[in-house]
Formats: sequence, structure tokens, C-alpha cells
Amino acid sequence: MTFTEQTYEKLSTITNLSTDEFSMDWLGQSRSYYSSNKARGLEASISALVKLMNKLTDQTKALETGTSHPLLLNTAKQYQQLANDVATEVAYRSMKTSLANQTVKEMLYKIVSQMNDKKYPASPAIVLGF
Repeated sequence: MTFTEQTYEKLSTITNLSTDEFSMDWLGQSRSYYSSNKARGLEASISALVKLMNKLTDQTKALETGTSHPLLLNTAKQYQQLANDVATEVAYRSMKTSLANQTVKEMLYKIVSQMNDKKYPASPAIVLGF
């Protein structure tokens, strides 16, 4: 089972959705994107996964805003965990040994660190393992 299939399965336990809705509303792709990729054993693109992360974090914020209801907060936590899983997959794909040599990995690490410093000057650097 691919990462994308696992993600769809997890998301479908949080909210009721069809494969078409997953493709269009969550991955930002055509109606048959997920079904087609699944049939061919392909993963979603990094671009589609970033769109998924955007949707997941938007859902998290919407559920957390102005509520203390345990069910809504639990659902928000599930969305956030799934967003973290997707972020890990995106980082993993970006840093895969077969895709990037050591110089490229160091460049990516440096850029992520600079971006983090610029956006959050008081925060510690993000560390990505090689």
C-alpha cells in the first residue's frame, strides 16, 4: 500500500469522503487523480501533498477556533497528526539518498534553516537528518 493510499485510509476514518473528493478537495487535482494513481501504483506528487497539508492545517485551525469541545479538539488533533505525517513524507522524498547527493542535501538543510530563521528568529533551527 502506498503512502497516499494509507493517507486516504486515515483521512477517511476522520471524515467521510469519496476518492473523487480526496482528489479534488484535498489533493487539488483532477477528479480521477487518486484512483488513477492507485490503479498504477503511483504516489501523489509533492505538489499534491503540499496542497493536502494546506487543507489539513486549515481544517485543524477551523476546528480549534473558539471551541473547547473535546470531540472537535480531538478531530483537530487527528488532522494535525496527519499533516505531520504528510510533512515527514515530503521531507523524506526531498532528502532521499537516491535523489540528492550530499552537497544538495546540505544546500536544502541550509535553505530550510535560513527560512526558519527568517520566519521565526527566536526559534531553534530545524534539523533534518541525512
